[in-house]
Amino acid sequence: MPRLRLVSARRIALLSPLVLSLLACGGKPEAGSEDSSPQADAQGRIVLTEAQLKNLGITQVAATAATVVPITGLPAHITAPLAASTEVTVPYAGVVTQVLVDEGSQVQRGQPMLRVQSRELVTLQAELARARAEAGVAQQQARRDAVLFKEGLIAQARTQESRARAAIARASVAQASLQLTQLRPSTRGAPGEFELLAPQAGRVLHRAVKPGQALAALASAFTLMTGDGLDVEFNIPLALRDAVQPGLAVELPAGARAKVMAVGGDADAGAQGLRVRAQVQAASALLPGQQLEASLHLPAPVGAVVVPASALLQQGEHHVVYVRQGQAWHGVVVHLLGGDARSAVIVGDGVHAGVNVAASGGNLLKTLAPVE
Repeated sequence: MPRLRLVSARRIALLSPLVLSLLACGGKPEAGSEDSSPQADAQGRIVLTEAQLKNLGITQVAATAATVVPITGLPAHITAPLAASTEVTVPYAGVVTQVLVDEGSQVQRGQPMLRVQSRELVTLQAELARARAEAGVAQQQARRDAVLFKEGLIAQARTQESRARAAIARASVAQASLQLTQLRPSTRGAPGEFELLAPQAGRVLHRAVKPGQALAALASAFTLMTGDGLDVEFNIPLALRDAVQPGLAVELPAGARAKVMAVGGDADAGAQGLRVRAQVQAASALLPGQQLEASLHLPAPVGAVVVPASALLQQGEHHVVYVRQGQAWHGVVVHLLGGDARSAVIVGDGVHAGVNVAASGGNLLKTLAPVE
């Protein structure tokens, strides 16, 4: 424990006359004492009576054992869950002719979401028609060759070749048809106009298109989200990499809570921290894209205690709290683990659950019995 030094005559002279008078009137001087003001002893302790504590406005509270260490003020943002969101893209380049759903809309699988006019679709439809025609011709030839081979009029090799051509033609039809599964040609629109269909049921989270907009092939048109769950993403200091594990609790504004699901394996180049993704348990008041502050709850180490935030005094790069032993008070350098606006979680020699610390008036004690 750091040594405490005696209060110098100069420091006593700088004390407010009101403070000195309050100290003097709060207790009787010892016999033979020329100064009625309490002073720190050689161990850096200062004895104050209950009356002196009351006159100086020094209040005390018992430290309690800490179970968690809150890390507050972490900038975070709400996102759609990775597994529950889908980007709906336009398969072919074209121009948007009509938007059929908007943000917030509920859609069913196969429901039209967008109409687009595309030259590429005209080409694809022509290729599909040609593939179907070629497949029909190849299939008929394969059937005729099978009959001729059975009658012994042609060689087996010719039959095998015709069957292979028919199979290739069928594959071409299947491939061309597959390219149309996410869209449906519009029967009432201009040539080359198609409807983009919802690949799954869900809620439209984001719309990236508008009428008259030119789109490139595979451009994103909508973001769909299934369910009501949301994710919250934030960065933590690199020093916490070993302490943060999946399952830890995260507190959000408006009483929402989340649970850590994943911790990044590399440092974020911009923030110089580790990325953390948590799953929001109650997301009724939250929206994707919302910016907020998160509080992460870490397990408290053995010996950590909770004290009022007002009990913590800054001294250079360290923190000090004043602890009571009997009627004597002395300062202890402590290590701040975390906390919030009301409380602080600390560890320090001689600071344990049940010990009384100065919740207010600590600066007066620091003046009377400073810590070296």
